[in-house]
Amino acid sequence: MKILAIGNSFSQDAMTYMEDIAESCGRTDIIAANLYIGGCPLTKHAENLKTDELEYDYQIRGKGLYKTSIHAALLSDDWDVVTMQQVSGDSGLYDTYHPYIDYVYAEVKRLCPNAKVLLHRTWAYEEKSNHGRFADYNRDRDTMDRMIEETFQKISSEFGLDMIPCGNVVTAIKKTMPEFDIENGGASLYRDRFHMGNCYGRYVVACVWLKKVCGVDISKATFIPNEAYPPLIKKLNEFIANYEF
Repeated sequence: MKILAIGNSFSQDAMTYMEDIAESCGRTDIIAANLYIGGCPLTKHAENLKTDELEYDYQIRGKGLYKTSIHAALLSDDWDVVTMQQVSGDSGLYDTYHPYIDYVYAEVKRLCPNAKVLLHRTWAYEEKSNHGRFADYNRDRDTMDRMIEETFQKISSEFGLDMIPCGNVVTAIKKTMPEFDIENGGASLYRDRFHMGNCYGRYVVACVWLKKVCGVDISKATFIPNEAYPPLIKKLNEFIANYEF
């Protein structure tokens, strides 16, 4: 199963552990590739489709292999799934999507007519994040999460596309698992209050992708990220395996 993300650092977070987790579940057929430009919005993706700039790191397991353009990457393989997303600061601002996502979607369907296109529903920043764009959401995590959800629901309905619910699962974990209640001494899913952390956050969103996109039974996963607490990873496996998408 071949998956290509037209993304940025948030898709990098989601895809870094995907193949390791999949292999630990007995799935060796999954290729998870990311087109990476840090902080890349839909406006730039659309422009790069017009100019064919070689600005993207083609990443596997979070590591860049070579520079490429979107066109070259879309034509480089017979992709089963292609994903789209907005940059995190604009993720809950509906007016930032059009007409850019329309053009990106049209080009993806033109170049990869047999690929399933999905939306990567990203996550809200952590409480007390110092990210400059957090001000657009009144520096309130619940507000940002709600605005992202409302926006992605609108975009999903307009294009008839399904979503990979990373942000939903991150919020659910934070609200229902005391181990990740940072206000009361729990572990953080983040590494800088907006990107996912290497121990648990990246693990969580990779599992969400694998379950949603590939149908992987996450309860079978045995991969443990460096410095992660194995019993806590096991609890996350159980939570994600039982979470209804």
